Parts: sequence; structure tokens; C-alpha cells
Amino acid sequence: MSSSCWVCDRPANASCRFCGRFICKDHASKMPFILTMYVGARNTPKAVIVADAIWCGICRPQGEPIEMPEYY
Repeated sequence: MSSSCWVCDRPANASCRFCGRFICKDHASKMPFILTMYVGARNTPKAVIVADAIWCGICRPQGEPIEMPEYY
């Protein structure tokens, strides 16, 4: 069983790194993805970033962290 594009229903080539939707090459976009963050020398935050992660263009990854106190 193969997956189909969320937008046009043709065969999918990839899945969105942010939401998991399957998309074909025509509907795929790229966006940077923060793989991990850590505190480096002199207490400076640093990030390891994947530059061209597949993005569906439909979902809206949040630019700021969302507080979720119910999970703590």
C-alpha cells in the first residue's frame, strides 16, 4: 500500500518533518528544522539545524515555545 499526497492525491514522495502529512514533489517545500539545542561555552545556547527539511506548506510550526504546564 502506498501513500498519496495530502493535496492532490497523487503518489507521495515524502512526509512533512513537522506534521507527518505525505506530499508529492510538486507540493513539497523546504524549511529549517531544529534538531536539538544545548548550552555551549560561556553559557551560550546553540542549535543543530537541518537546513532543508521537507515541509508540506500546510501546517504552521510555531515560532515560539508553547507553555504546557499540564505535562509537568
